[in-house]
Order: sequence, then structure tokens, then C-alpha cells
Amino acid sequence: MDAPEAPVLSCLPVERLTESITVRVLDADAFGLLTPVALAGYLSEVAGRHAQALDAGMDLLASRGQAWVLARSRMEIAGEARAGDLLEVETWPSGASRLWALRDFRVRSGRGEVARAITAWLVIDLATRRPVRPDKVLDPRLHPEREHALPPPEEKLPPLEAAAWERRFSIRWLDIDRNRHATNTAYLGWALEAVPEETWGGGRVTGLEVHYLAECTYGSKVLSRAAPGAPGELRHAVVREEDGKELARLSTRWAPR
Repeated sequence: MDAPEAPVLSCLPVERLTESITVRVLDADAFGLLTPVALAGYLSEVAGRHAQALDAGMDLLASRGQAWVLARSRMEIAGEARAGDLLEVETWPSGASRLWALRDFRVRSGRGEVARAITAWLVIDLATRRPVRPDKVLDPRLHPEREHALPPPEEKLPPLEAAAWERRFSIRWLDIDRNRHATNTAYLGWALEAVPEETWGGGRVTGLEVHYLAECTYGSKVLSRAAPGAPGELRHAVVREEDGKELARLSTRWAPR
């Protein structure tokens, strides 16, 4: 006999959420600017609180043996944010595909727009680690077709054929989230650590796209690989060392500081 379908989650009529966040000194780089890793963390935090307000947060999904997992992310960083700046982070659910629920963001400061982003999320079954169709578990009001801050992420980023630079990392307890796998910001941090010093010192990230391909857990070793792409672009891959499994594929765009 087929198992009965899980009831669709309800939601509260809070279509958009805007939160204020002050950039901490710990979230700024050596030049005093908000790092892309910290900015990505801000977006995840606000997204989580909005999902909670919409009665679709991590706690409720966990009670049903499910979880949100970030699958893809695209961000454009138009302006600079510095330690002490007050940011307004706006987010809203913006549509769904067969497997993904989309969520968009705009980030502003007193000097104007700082960033825009769009993210694609999976609902996974924690027992099987397989995705569940969003329309099977989410209220339709949680994935309406609304405006996008950016075009949705590419269907597939091309693979990194050969690395020009490489860094090796051990996954720490600090990198692990409540689902017992590495956080999405850890992947981004590993990728950026592989760029050469002249790129990091002379430029700043103005755009990025991340495709999360596989999870990794505490104790694994990862290789962060990078190489030049189109002008002003770097291509990245994060690979698990023990079996060569590609964990994430990224592209970053850079402009002079």
C-alpha cells in the first residue's frame, strides 16, 4: 500500500520580509569591506527567519524528517558595505520548478543598493537524502511566480578542466550545520581561499554563482581548485580528496578595488 501523502504545510500571509543587520567588524575583510561569505550568511539567516514566519522553517520540516538544502545561488554585489554599516535585507519566495523553490533578495544601505541575489532550495528527505517535490510539501503561496531580483541560476556551470591554483582543507566542526553536513558558506569560503594573492589584494568580488553538487561531512579533506575563466572571471571546483567527488562548482567575477 502506498504511504499517504504528507499534508501540505500552511503559511502565514507575510509575502516579504525586511530585516536590518549591522555589519560586524568580524564580517569585514582586511580592507574593511563586508566579505561575500558573510553576506551569503546574512541572506541564509534572513531566509530562515522568513521561512519560519511562513510556517515552513527548519524546525517544522525537521519534525517531518525533512530539511531545506541550498542547491544554487547567484549574487551580484553592486556596492560596498563596510563594518558598522546598517543593511536592509529584503527577501521573498519567488517561484518553483519541479525540484527547487526559489527565493530572491535585495540588500541596501544608506548609500544605495549593495547586492541582489536569487537562490534555489531543495526540500530533502533526511532518511533517504533525496529531494522531495516542493509542491508536495509546501503551500502554493510559498512558491508563487513573482518578480526576480536576478535571473535564475544557470542550468549547469561548465566543469573546471584544469586548476591553476589549489588549496587543501580539513572540514572542522565549525563548518557543520544542524543537518550534519558542511554549511553552504563553508563551500564559498573554501573556493575564495584558492584565489592568488594578487587577485584577492587587488580586486573584490562583484558577482558569483554557486552550484552545490554533493554534501560533505566532518573529517573529510577537500581540495579547492581555481583557474581563470572569461576576462575578470575565475572558475572554481571544490572536490572531496578521498574519492575525487566534486562537491561544488562556482564562478566568481572580480573588479579592481
